[in-house]
Amino acid sequence: MIRRLQVSDPRFARLRAAVRTEPRARATAFVVLAGVLTAIALLIAPPATVTYSVGAVADRAIRAPRSVSFVSESLTEAERNKAEAAVPKQFATDVTIVSTASTRVANMASAISRIRGDATETRDQKITALMGLSDITLTAAMATDIADMTQPEWDQIVAGLDSALRTLYSQGIRAEQLDAAKAGWTDRQKRAGAEILKQNLHVNVTVDDFATNLARQDARNGVTPVQVQVIAGEVVVRDGDVVSGLQVEKLRALGLANEGNDWRGAIGLVLWAGLIAGVLALFLERYATEAWLEDRKMILVILSLLAITATGRALVPGHTIAVYFAPFAAIAMMLTVLVGGRTALATQIAGALHIGIMSSQVELVGYVLVPALLGMAAVRRATTAREFAAGAVAVAAGAVGVILSFVLVNRAADPLGVAQLLAGALVSGLGSGLLAFAGMAILGHVFGISTVFELRELGDPNHPLLRQLLLRTPGTYHHSLLVGNLAERAAEVIGADPLMARVGAYYHDIGKMRNPTAFIENQTGQNPHDELDPLVSAGIVAAHVKDGLALADRYRLPARIREMIPGHHGTSVVKYFFQIAQQRGQAPDERSFRYPGPRPHSKEAGIVMLADGTEASVRSLSEKNPETIRAMVDRIIDERVADGQLDECDLTFRDVERIKDAFCELLLGVYHERIPYPEDRITRIKPAASG
Repeated sequence: MIRRLQVSDPRFARLRAAVRTEPRARATAFVVLAGVLTAIALLIAPPATVTYSVGAVADRAIRAPRSVSFVSESLTEAERNKAEAAVPKQFATDVTIVSTASTRVANMASAISRIRGDATETRDQKITALMGLSDITLTAAMATDIADMTQPEWDQIVAGLDSALRTLYSQGIRAEQLDAAKAGWTDRQKRAGAEILKQNLHVNVTVDDFATNLARQDARNGVTPVQVQVIAGEVVVRDGDVVSGLQVEKLRALGLANEGNDWRGAIGLVLWAGLIAGVLALFLERYATEAWLEDRKMILVILSLLAITATGRALVPGHTIAVYFAPFAAIAMMLTVLVGGRTALATQIAGALHIGIMSSQVELVGYVLVPALLGMAAVRRATTAREFAAGAVAVAAGAVGVILSFVLVNRAADPLGVAQLLAGALVSGLGSGLLAFAGMAILGHVFGISTVFELRELGDPNHPLLRQLLLRTPGTYHHSLLVGNLAERAAEVIGADPLMARVGAYYHDIGKMRNPTAFIENQTGQNPHDELDPLVSAGIVAAHVKDGLALADRYRLPARIREMIPGHHGTSVVKYFFQIAQQRGQAPDERSFRYPGPRPHSKEAGIVMLADGTEASVRSLSEKNPETIRAMVDRIIDERVADGQLDECDLTFRDVERIKDAFCELLLGVYHERIPYPEDRITRIKPAASG
């Protein structure tokens, strides 16, 4: 019995680990999964196809969903047959027939001459001998005529036989002409000579089958293929029609003929699906690393590509107008928000190519792709529902533009058809906006991908976790607010996600709620670390990372927010207690004083790390002016860079410099100098006199 592959099976665990850690295995899994699913969608017969064959009775009328031009094999074959039938038979002359007949006539004349010249035989004996010749059949009357001829008469016949024979053969004796040639001699010809000639005339012109076939094949090859034009909306088959060969060809050219198992076509579609999946995997691996390394996002990409392909297969090629109502751009808009712009672009292009191979229409490829690009540009980060509305308008405008462009290029003159297409463009735009909005909310929750609305809910000060943070650790809460402001501003200047950075900063220190007084911002009196060993104190401080992750799991915080809890310290050293240990004459092991990590992987997590260290250090300055603040910002950030804490995120050196400038700008605004207000300028208002 075959044992089922269970989740606990070591083979499954090894396979899953390989897909997650080995680039080649991950790419192979993506290509196989995406290729197989899209190939199945491509191979499914469109619901609009029919199985009519020549001679079948149509059970419904079928209109052409699009214009198409093709070479008709049936009409071309009819023209070829007509040209072949017009070619006459080709004949060949056999020259050996003449010489053979001439020899035979000479032998006959010689035999007759011997009988005639035999002086020992009587007249009757000569007649009998002539009638007994084997090479010629003579009647009694003919034998009598020959026996009774004078010698000059016979000599004259013999002298003219050969020339007469050759004259007849030179005209060509065909089988159908032989009887006419024999019956056409006049009475002036001697009956004997005529009989001799008639009995030695044979066909010397025969039909040359090879030459005839060659001439007919040349005639067939010379026929110009018959081109047939089908116009969109044309009735190809009427209800009740006996289907003709030409109608079957029209259905086949339009892609409406379901001809059963087309193995060549099926193999081609499978290769196409694998090729597109491979190119998509290569692009995502090289240019969309953050999405490529997350299993849930890649599954969403595969399902999105499958949705585009399946929708196209359901509507192409039979539904001429319906395909223009489909909200294809919703996929790109949704993926832009949930996964990323590059991934959305690559997926939409792959889907458009699948639509292209199904429809063989350039305009449909443009219709699927161009409006989607405009929708992606409009939604960007989709921080408000208004952006989705703007995206819907952009998609509709792009769809209208594509339709008008192809209508003008093709010079279409069907006002009703154009109006239907434009209506489809407007519905497609509106549907794309609504579907993208709903898909973002639903699929974001299903796949555990943070959406802007979820982040806004998490950023609400009334969130239970933030309320606890405020009440139990007010110092940490206000520190987190400042870090959030710094992170949001830095994310804006480098093009990262400001909302993600701000909300992540709010939650990065939630683990401090378990032991609030262990952190200086929450202390109001004695510091408990004064009585502890520096290594123990470092362990207590570092424990807030583990405690924070436990709270994140309990409250089901998104993965991108959870990343910032260990990521805001990475694997850096708990520097304060490490230096205390050194001051006390210990020889501390630096590894024992490091946070557990991991280091930040996203830009937003890297920004929160820098903002956290910068805010705490600047707050500790005794004198806060532009020079000291700038020096502290440079020192803290440079230390993180030198320690390799930013090596695993996508921040560049240029990003780091811009982050420094953003931090300094905001911190100077927070810690600006204030005008002193002397107490003597604050006076109490005297109470009004009564009475």
